[in-house]
Amino acid sequence: MKKAVFTLILAGLMFVPAFSAYADVVVEPENDFYSKNWQNIVPLDRMFQVEASSGSASIKKEPGARTDIAQVENGETIYVSHSCLYNGEFWGLTSVYLESEQKWSRDGWIRVDDLLVKYDYIAFAEEHYEELYAYEGDIEEIKSAGAALVWPWPGAEAPLWRLEEFDIDNLWIYTAYKDNAGREWGFVSYLYGSQNIWVCISDPINPEIPVFNPAPPPVKWVSDTEHTDIGETKSEIPVLIIILVAAVVLGTFVLITVLWKKKKPK
Repeated sequence: MKKAVFTLILAGLMFVPAFSAYADVVVEPENDFYSKNWQNIVPLDRMFQVEASSGSASIKKEPGARTDIAQVENGETIYVSHSCLYNGEFWGLTSVYLESEQKWSRDGWIRVDDLLVKYDYIAFAEEHYEELYAYEGDIEEIKSAGAALVWPWPGAEAPLWRLEEFDIDNLWIYTAYKDNAGREWGFVSYLYGSQNIWVCISDPINPEIPVFNPAPPPVKWVSDTEHTDIGETKSEIPVLIIILVAAVVLGTFVLITVLWKKKKPK
């Protein structure tokens, strides 16, 4: 039952932008490859650390492209919004900072093998899914405080920021977790632009909650979502064309040979 709750959490998170469209404009990636293949591209929403064997990772306009649009050095943190499988390799869609324009304005693709995924709310849920449960409380402590600190996950080193003067009726908590000290935490999928966050229901504005779940080092990412290999799908078309062209050429050669033999003087 608890594992089913965890599965629902992860499935539901992928649809948060659709449900929150009334409050924020959902921005589609500005990338031609994404536009052409979006049916086979999977939402990811993870932070990664660059860790390429060459010391830096290439960002390309599309998976498998020869030319780079940017380079990212090892140790840098990047956000990957989507993933796809292209010719047997996983690629992630990320944003590129253009020095010439001094802004983030282009989306590109990076090999996931050159990255390590950082610990986040998904990793926490994977580790603690047996301890997650459906929340049925009334968040009285948060209502009384009129504010709440936002945490990346329960027990993290520090809160992210503080939420104040928000409509408590818009704070929806469906999943909760209780730590070893008895503190109850609630998962919030969306609130005024904040997505996939945790609040401490029992102690909502205390920034001094002891750290009991510090982030471990980044690790290799393993997909738990089935991907369709876009590269293989595309490669079938040229092969078919080659076969058809070869058949036409062969047929034409045979036809010319037959006609030439019939017209050949005896």
